[in-house]
This record gives sequence, C-alpha cells and structure tokens, in this order.
Amino acid sequence: MATPLYKHFNTSQELDEQYDIEASVRDFGDYVRQFVENSYTARRNIPHELDVPYGPTLSETLDVFFPQECSGQMTGRPAVFFIHGGYWKATTSKEWSYVAKGLSRLGFVTVVENYQLCPKVSIAEIVRQHRAAFSFIWRNAQRFGIDRNRIVVVGHSAGAHGVAELIGTDWAKDYGLPSQPYVGAIGVSGLYDLRPLPHTFLSKSLDFTPAQAEALSPYLRIPAKLPPLLLPYGLKETAEFRRQSVDYAAACSSEGGLVELLPLESDHFNILDDFADGTGPIIRKINEWIGTS
Repeated sequence: MATPLYKHFNTSQELDEQYDIEASVRDFGDYVRQFVENSYTARRNIPHELDVPYGPTLSETLDVFFPQECSGQMTGRPAVFFIHGGYWKATTSKEWSYVAKGLSRLGFVTVVENYQLCPKVSIAEIVRQHRAAFSFIWRNAQRFGIDRNRIVVVGHSAGAHGVAELIGTDWAKDYGLPSQPYVGAIGVSGLYDLRPLPHTFLSKSLDFTPAQAEALSPYLRIPAKLPPLLLPYGLKETAEFRRQSVDYAAACSSEGGLVELLPLESDHFNILDDFADGTGPIIRKINEWIGTS
C-alpha cells in the first residue's frame, strides 16, 4: 500500500480539492471585483498615507489609514496591523484597503502591510518582512498617532500564517521590543501547517520542499508564551481549512494559551466583512482587547 502524501490524502488531486480556495466558491470573480472596488472607495474616503517604506525594496511598504474624524495632530489611537493573504504569491496591500473602512469609523488606525511575493522571494523571506514591518510600525507609532500599547495583529489566510509567525518571534531578543508588543492576535482562516502544500498545485509557484514546509509550520512550534488569540474560520470553507484552525487552536491551548476558536457562517472570502462593516464578533473581540467594549 502506498504511503499517503499527508494524513489520509493519497493523491495531489485530493489535496488540490481542499486547498484550491478559488474553486471553493462559485463567485470568486465577483469577490475580486468587490475587493478592488471597495478598496478603491476606501482610499478615496478614508484619510491615509500610502506606500510608507519599512524596508529597502520597493515592495516593503505600509498603507496607513486613519480615523474618519481625525484632524490636526492625532495621538493615542488603537491600531490594527493587517497582513493580507493570497497564498504568498498574489495580491498587494491595495486590494485590501477595504478592511480599514469599519475600523476607521471606530477610531482605529489601520496598517495594511505590503510585501514581496513568491516566487521572487521565499516564504521565509516574507516572514522576515512581516517582522520588519511590525517592528517599524511599533517603533514609529507616535508618527502615525498610534498607542503602541493598543495594537492588535490580524491576518487572513496566508496572512494568518504571518500572524502565527509574529507571535512566535522573540521580540525582546531579536528586535529589542517588549516580549508581547501587541494586546492580541487574530488569525482568520489561516494556514498553520504547511506540510500538505508541497503536494498541491502550489508547489511550482511556491517552490519549497517538504523540509522547508515543516520548518515554516507554526503548528509544529508553539511558543511558550502566547498573547490572547482569536481564530475565526468559515463553516463554508473546505474541511482542510477548517481543520487547520481547529488543530492550531488545540496546539496553542495545550501550551496554556488563551485561545478562542470562532466558527462563522462564512466562506473563505466574505469572512472579513466584519472589517468593512465595523460590526460582528471579530470587531467585538478587538474592542474588548483594546478596552473600548
């Protein structure tokens, strides 16, 4: 009997059916149009500073969105640091500006990270860029009117992998920051165990080995100390995407982490609607953490 590729999956086709998230919804093209249009509208209507460099390459930039009512000097605002998804190979910060819409009305500064994509760089390099971007915004919080003691990190899909890598960072040793430089972390519909991905259609564009996938799997190396952690996932997502969140939550809980698993009646793409609306359980948790609930 052949050895399974991963868990009970025997063929790449079986894994492709689980990880081809574009095929998991009937209207992916409509979602893309909505993201682009809503993000364009957000940039027209929300005060912002675009393409703030945090690193040496042109792709290492941040888009910073300010509260709607801001005027003159702004200080002491809570902030959300957002890492977008796209399987490390697609989209830029500009397709995700819409996540700032509801947060801006609620008085938040929203920082949307841009980073270089695969295959030009490796996933490991993307992780380094996430860390550099967060370190930059923490050190320059006053410049953007941010209260650095009230920052929440949020990521979606591959961006949630980035959040898991952030909370696994030794900030004090490697960056000279506090050991927990955020009040909470949210991984939405995340990828925390990368071991199945080299056996899927992603293998060519990501170009990484099973050994590298294992080394880049936060599920396999839960830090001893975790911030409060919320893990929303969609009940309309594939079984593997649901399992990724459930298994990661269990692993974090086993290490004593304060983890809340949040199943929602959503698919992989409309699960972020809370951010555009400024309502819902994800937003309520953010408000709870930063002390405005």
